[in-house]
Amino acid sequence: MNTDMSAYAVTHLTPEEASAIAGGWGLFGAIAFAVIALGGLAAATIAEGVIRIKHHG
Repeated sequence: MNTDMSAYAVTHLTPEEASAIAGGWGLFGAIAFAVIALGGLAAATIAEGVIRIKHHG
């Protein structure tokens, strides 16, 4: 698929260049990491609260 990109002063992009410009998997990976990290933080916080309640009644 060739798109006329002469208005952007670009005549051809490799798949790697197109992926980098569009965000590609790099951005998806960063977002996925952030979601997983926040989920882990929430789980650790809840677990700490449960342990604290059990030990301090």
